[in-house]
Amino acid sequence: MKTILFVFLFVSCTKVLFSQEMAVTERGDTVLLYSTGEWVYLDNFLHTKDEHFDIEFNEDAFQTPKDSKRVVKGFNNAYSIAYNDKLWSRIPAGQLNPEADIAFKLMKGDIYSMVIYEELQIEIESLYEIAYNNAAGMMSDFKMIDKDYRVVNSDTLIWMRMDGTTQGMKIAYLSYYLSNENGSVQFHTFTGQNLVDKYETKIFDLLNGIKMNDN
Repeated sequence: MKTILFVFLFVSCTKVLFSQEMAVTERGDTVLLYSTGEWVYLDNFLHTKDEHFDIEFNEDAFQTPKDSKRVVKGFNNAYSIAYNDKLWSRIPAGQLNPEADIAFKLMKGDIYSMVIYEELQIEIESLYEIAYNNAAGMMSDFKMIDKDYRVVNSDTLIWMRMDGTTQGMKIAYLSYYLSNENGSVQFHTFTGQNLVDKYETKIFDLLNGIKMNDN
């Protein structure tokens, strides 16, 4: 019962934070659609100069771990994820978010992961900004913990950790944002803030399995 309740609350908050779709209007404007029925122009997130947008470049090398031998392909074969199927199991993406393309759960631990994919190519800075504003609007105690540019499997992307409380749960969101001509990807992992240090290696091993495919 305890686990079921945790999963229910956890899934509920991820649906709210990461429920949005892109659409193009008859006039050619790209808009961001929220599950609440509200929408905003994507241009509102372009070239933002707010103080939280200063991002440094991480010079470390990030690659898919050798133990991540199982590969799953994303929608349109736009991207792929290599993962360790002895640690992570795939779950129906809709259980976490109706807009999710692929989803995972750590077999032994309360960690969930999902991919939000858009066919539109969107600047990674805009993807980051959308996620930041969603979280800031939903969590009164929202905090940006860390962020940087990094190269993972030859893709330049943004990584970000956000913390906040949702429905009484202190949640940490660790995510990658990347894009190319095949589309745009938000790769989110989420768990309790008290569990990040314990499972950090497993979290990044999963995240580092992402690769945007070429045309």
